[in-house]
Amino acid sequence: MVRTPVSTTATAFGPFRAGLLLTLLLVVPAPAPVIGQPAPPPPRSLLPEGFGAPNPEPSAPAAPLPGTAPEAPALPGTADLAEAPEDAPLAGLGAPPTTTPFRDPLAARSSADTEFAGVLTPRNGGFAEDAFAAADGRFLITLARRLEAPIASRWAAITLRRALLTRATPPARISAGDWVAARALLLMRMGEIDAAKLLVDRLPVEAYSAATYRVAGQVALAAADLGALCPIARTGRQISEDKMWEMALGICAALEGDDISAAALFDRLQQQQGDVSGFDVRLAERVATMAGGGGRATNINWKEAPPLTPWRFGVAVASGLAVPADALAALGPARHGWLIRQPGIAPEIRLAALPIAAVQGSASARELVSGIAAFAPDADADADSPPARLRTAAAGVSVSARLAAMQAIWSAAVPGLSPQAARYAGLLQTGPAAARLAPASATAAASADVIASLLASGNIQAARRWWPVAQSEGGAVRARAWALLAVSGSVPATPDEFRDWQSDTSADDHAAARLLAALTGLGLTRGGGWSGLVDDLLPTTDSGWSRAIRAAGKARRSGAVALLAATGLQGTWADVPALHILAITEALVASGHAEDARLFAAEALTRT
Repeated sequence: MVRTPVSTTATAFGPFRAGLLLTLLLVVPAPAPVIGQPAPPPPRSLLPEGFGAPNPEPSAPAAPLPGTAPEAPALPGTADLAEAPEDAPLAGLGAPPTTTPFRDPLAARSSADTEFAGVLTPRNGGFAEDAFAAADGRFLITLARRLEAPIASRWAAITLRRALLTRATPPARISAGDWVAARALLLMRMGEIDAAKLLVDRLPVEAYSAATYRVAGQVALAAADLGALCPIARTGRQISEDKMWEMALGICAALEGDDISAAALFDRLQQQQGDVSGFDVRLAERVATMAGGGGRATNINWKEAPPLTPWRFGVAVASGLAVPADALAALGPARHGWLIRQPGIAPEIRLAALPIAAVQGSASARELVSGIAAFAPDADADADSPPARLRTAAAGVSVSARLAAMQAIWSAAVPGLSPQAARYAGLLQTGPAAARLAPASATAAASADVIASLLASGNIQAARRWWPVAQSEGGAVRARAWALLAVSGSVPATPDEFRDWQSDTSADDHAAARLLAALTGLGLTRGGGWSGLVDDLLPTTDSGWSRAIRAAGKARRSGAVALLAATGLQGTWADVPALHILAITEALVASGHAEDARLFAAEALTRT
C-alpha cells in the first residue's frame, strides 16, 4: 500500500508556507439480510452502458482528493506492534513531499519510465508486468471512469490500488499519458491522493497527453502542492479554457519573484466578470502575496464562498486557511482518505474521517490506531476514551480487561457509518491488538470475533492459530470461526461442516449463498457432496460482466480482474449478489491472487 503516515503536527503557517522557502531556493524557470427477507436488489450500475464497446476518449477530471503529511507517534503501549500485513506492499517506498520543488518540464527520463509508468513490482506488492497486457486500454478507461467509488469491499479496493500502481506493460490502443491519467484519476476518487501523486510524478512530462495535464493539475491541487503546477501551467492553459491555469500562472510568477506580472494577471482576471469567481482570484492572490511579500492579500470570508472545489480546497490549505467542516462534503465520499493525511486540516475533522477511510481501504489498521491516539481529545482525562480503550486492548493488565476493551470498540457507533460498517471499523481498530493476544481457553467465547479482527487487518497466519480454541468452544462460535478460516484456507471445507454452520448460526439462504459462493470461487467445493448444495443455493446465471471477468482471470490479466472486480462491488454489501462474490474470488484465484481472494471472501462474510 502507498501510505503517507497520519500526521499529528503542522506548522503554524500550513504545509505550503512551511515548504515555501525551500521551493523558492530551488526555482528552475446497507444492512445484512434477515430470515424471510427477499433477495437484495442487484447493484445499481455495475458496468458502463454498452459494455464491451470501449470509449476512446480519455477520462475527464473529477473532484480530486488531497493530502500528505509527516508520521504520527504510535499509541503508548503499542510501539512494538508488528506492521499489519496490509501495509507491506510499499514498505520502503516513502511518500511524496508535501511541496514539490519546481521541475524542468524537459527533464529526460528513460523510455521505461514512459512505457511502464508505475511504482510497484512483484517484489514490493505489485502485480506482474503483464497485468494489463493484451487488454483494450479504451475499455479499461471506460470502466475506470464509470466506476462509482468508494466500492463495497475494503480488500477489493486495496487490491485495485496495487494493480493501478503496478509498473506494467500498458494495455493496447492507448497512450502512456492517457493510461496514467485514467489510473491517477481513479486513485483520487478512491481517496488515494498519495498514490495518485506517485503515479503522475513517475511519468516524464514530455509523455503527457492532454488528459495527463488535466489530471496532473487536479492531483497538484488535491495535494495542496501548488509548486507542482508550475512546470505544466503554460501548456495546461493552452489545452484548456479552465481559468485555474491562469491563476496558477500568477501564483507561479510570484514564486519566481515576478510580483509585477502576478499582480497584472490577477487584475485582469478580476475584470473578467463572469469568467472567473472573484473568491477564487482572492485565494490565488493570498498565496502569491505570501510568496512575494506584496501587500495585495485580502481577507477570505467563507460565508461568501461558492461551493468547495479542488481549486478552493487546494489553495486554501496551501495558504494555511482553515476550510469549514461543513464545506468538505462537496468533495465527495472519498475525501476521508486524504483528509487524514493533510496536516492543514483540523484534528477533529481528521479523527472523524479515520474510521471511514479505514473501512474504504485508504487507511491501514495501524494508521487507524495511531490516528485515534493522536487526534482524540482528552485522552488522558477519560479512562473510557477511544485512545484509552485501544491502549487497554493492546496492553491491558489482564486478558479479561483486554477483551472487554476490544468488545467496547466493536460495539461503538461511528458517525457516518452504518452499524455493520462501524463494527468492521472496530474490528480494524483491534487488529494490531488482537495480534498480541495469545489463544487460550479463557478467550474462547470471543475467538470468532478475534479471528474476524485479525482477518480484517490481513493477518491470516495469526487468525489460523485461534482454530483449536474456537473448536473447543463449539456452537455458534465454532461455526462462525470455521466459516472465516475455511475461506482463508486455514481449515478444511466439507459439506457437513457447511450444514453444521447453517444450523448453528441460523443462517438464512442469502447468507448461505454468500459463503457457498466464496468457497466455490476459491475452488473448495470440488468433489462429492457439494453439487446439491451448489445447485440449490447458487443457480447459474451469466452476464457480460461475469463473462468478462472470467475471461480475464483465465488469461491471467490480473490488472483487468482487479478493475472488473471493483465494477461488481459498487454500492454497499447489500447490493452485492452472491454470484458476484463467486465470480470475483474465482477470477482472482485464476489470475494468481489467491490470498487477495481469501481476504476478500473473509470480508464478505464479516460484513454481511
